[in-house]
Amino acid sequence: MNKKIMIVDDDRLNLTLLQFGLKEKGYQICVAHDGKEALDVLARERPDLIILDIQMPNMNGYEFMNHINGAPEFKVPVVMLTANETMQDVFFMEGVRGYLVKPVNMKILEEKIAACLK
Repeated sequence: MNKKIMIVDDDRLNLTLLQFGLKEKGYQICVAHDGKEALDVLARERPDLIILDIQMPNMNGYEFMNHINGAPEFKVPVVMLTANETMQDVFFMEGVRGYLVKPVNMKILEEKIAACLK
């Protein structure tokens, strides 16, 4: 069975590019446009990995991580997307398994996904 990845990003272009690139690699994809919607999708879809943007309306990536870190049933590896490369220490404290600086390099993303899903 193919692994399921949830992409959480309010930027529709970024979301579409990631979705297309990962579907081509054989992953099942589910999407959310902010952290609040992502909580609902997470409960319903049970993805194997989450690709999470930080800056989003309604509930940002940090708030989303606080919600899932407090819920063991949602223990899912997370790869964070950011425009700020200096935030890596904060990400790892939040339980993030990897991060990428935007714009996303698909080859590097694929490597991080493979490492997280091992």
